[in-house]
Amino acid sequence: MNRRMLVLFGSVVAVFVIAIVGASSLNLTGSDSAPGEGQTNAVCASALVVKSVVDTSGSENTVNRVNITGDMTQCVGEQMLVEVALENATSIWALYDITTGITTLDLDLDALSGDFYDSKPAVSANLLQVTGNRVNPVSVSEFGVITVTIARTWE
Repeated sequence: MNRRMLVLFGSVVAVFVIAIVGASSLNLTGSDSAPGEGQTNAVCASALVVKSVVDTSGSENTVNRVNITGDMTQCVGEQMLVEVALENATSIWALYDITTGITTLDLDLDALSGDFYDSKPAVSANLLQVTGNRVNPVSVSEFGVITVTIARTWE
């Protein structure tokens, strides 16, 4: 019985925590119509919780924001990359430079002033740079896996 529990625990940890070359990564799947939520600890952050916030006021439920909370005070000087896989085999991306210790972050989906873009960021001088166009809120049925990666340098 103890061996089964250890294998199960190890599998759950492997799914939620990936730390490669000082980067922190978190994958979440929000497959139902309610906001998706997941929690993990990362290399520079602890008790991270990532939520996709759903707007139910229109005729179709849409995700209009990704909310990230947790202790990210040790991540100052690093960049956060948030990737959302969409059901049509494409992705959208948001970048955030962590310049001060934070405990909460809201990344909006809005074509005029949002944080998410339709093109993968480019690497320049070991830092990520935004490319592409801003993205409108995404239908809940199209919204897939969220990946959060925090790193000091990128290749």
